[in-house]
Amino acid sequence: MDTTQPFFQRYQPPDLQEVLTRVQQDSKQLEQARLTQDEAQQLQLLTWLGGDILLLGKEADAIALIEQALTMAREQSEKASEIENLLNLATAQQYLGKRELAQRLFQEAFEKGRTYGVREFEDFVLHHRGRCYVEQGKLDEAQACFEQALKLREAKEDQRFLTSTRNALAAVNEMRNTSR
Repeated sequence: MDTTQPFFQRYQPPDLQEVLTRVQQDSKQLEQARLTQDEAQQLQLLTWLGGDILLLGKEADAIALIEQALTMAREQSEKASEIENLLNLATAQQYLGKRELAQRLFQEAFEKGRTYGVREFEDFVLHHRGRCYVEQGKLDEAQACFEQALKLREAKEDQRFLTSTRNALAAVNEMRNTSR
């Protein structure tokens, strides 16, 4: 792993100001949704805010929102939202250096997605889990995750995510070659 970067291929939003603007807007909307007791809207906004605050590198702040969203998703039986928030929570824990906890959360998200028949986040869970494995020095496990994610992403035909996973696989192969 590149030791100048503590996180393997962490996504950096191209426009931080855009993310900050979304956070401000969604925070105001969340206040309103709480006043009107619109739980579905609260769940959506908490999910978005948790993800965006995570993008800003404020993991501890993100976790508080993600955990609220996760609780609400479970209370409302919103399976897809539960999985999305487990993914975000795992990623936040990974960035806080709690990689074993992150791996357990990634596994929970993966298993629940399979159990619930909600597969829309499976490629993301596998890709993020692979990144965490790289940071743990577990290249075999990382490669397996990236290969599974790549198959799913090829089926989705989303070029941005295909490129990301191909780059991750190439980086893992490069790490193997330089360590020999």
